[in-house]
Amino acid sequence: MLLIGCGAFGRVHLAALRRLGLPVTVFDTDPALAAATGETVAPSLEAGLAACEAAIVVTPVPTHRAVAETVLRAGCDLFLEKPATETVADAEALACLAAEHGRMAQVGLYFRFHPKAAALRRMVAGGEFGRLHYLAARFSGLKRARGDSGALLNDAVHFADLLPWIAGEAPIRVFATTADPLGRGREDLAVIQMMFPSGCTALIEAGCVLPGRWPDAVVPGAETRKEIVVAGRDALAEIDFAAETFALRRGMHAPAAHGAWLPQHGAREEPSIPAADPVDVVAAELAAFVEAVQTRRAPEADLRSGAVAPARILDAARISAAEARVVALEEIA
Repeated sequence: MLLIGCGAFGRVHLAALRRLGLPVTVFDTDPALAAATGETVAPSLEAGLAACEAAIVVTPVPTHRAVAETVLRAGCDLFLEKPATETVADAEALACLAAEHGRMAQVGLYFRFHPKAAALRRMVAGGEFGRLHYLAARFSGLKRARGDSGALLNDAVHFADLLPWIAGEAPIRVFATTADPLGRGREDLAVIQMMFPSGCTALIEAGCVLPGRWPDAVVPGAETRKEIVVAGRDALAEIDFAAETFALRRGMHAPAAHGAWLPQHGAREEPSIPAADPVDVVAAELAAFVEAVQTRRAPEADLRSGAVAPARILDAARISAAEARVVALEEIA
């Protein structure tokens, strides 16, 4: 495995590779970062790819398409950290290139591999929530504003993927507002509303200029909120990923006197689901990637579902915010 990019999250990947016992070579355009890992350093990207079967790309977002294309053209399988690309056009191009070269490609969608999110999806798919009517997510806090992306690509992308994945359907319309409170030319605050074919509505809040609630497990000194809410006819759930809590209430509203409807929900449940630190979750992602490479079966979080689909939502959000209108996903090529 070649790890391309040895920055903050690259080091999480390195720890996960070590936990899995996978041999690794590293490459970074900053030789000092690569050397500091203590692993074998490739003298160039091309040399590293020639010596490896697969590559993990954890580089700045604007470099993703070019680096990923180099990986695929070299005949290597690809693990590409989120967001896979800046636009849906770039995501489509990579998906076509991977298919053309017969390469396995997986997107690093962290929350799909978090035990609590995976358990919630199984419950929804199993019918325990009945018909869903609302999903909400916060990926926000008080933290650094990244130089290579804004709130859409850095934060909202997580839940632009996760909420449709949990709901089991893709949205059909998007309405969004964004703001540039730091005045740096990027959106550092974004609110996205999504409407689904079933009638379910979803809301995503993302940004780096809002109050946080907990210390961030990945970004030192940052305060964060990483939360989702799922509400259906038969159950309600809330996951706080930073606090590692999962709260569940089963039941529904029932008619009462004078036209009122009253909640008839059971006591709060806390399903016993293991906690997971970032290295645990990334190790689960990489284990799935290794299985795809070995079996040649496409991973679930492939470039179509994990790159093209969320990119269409974020492209729609940009258009919606710029033009102050609802955007149908069918408008996004």
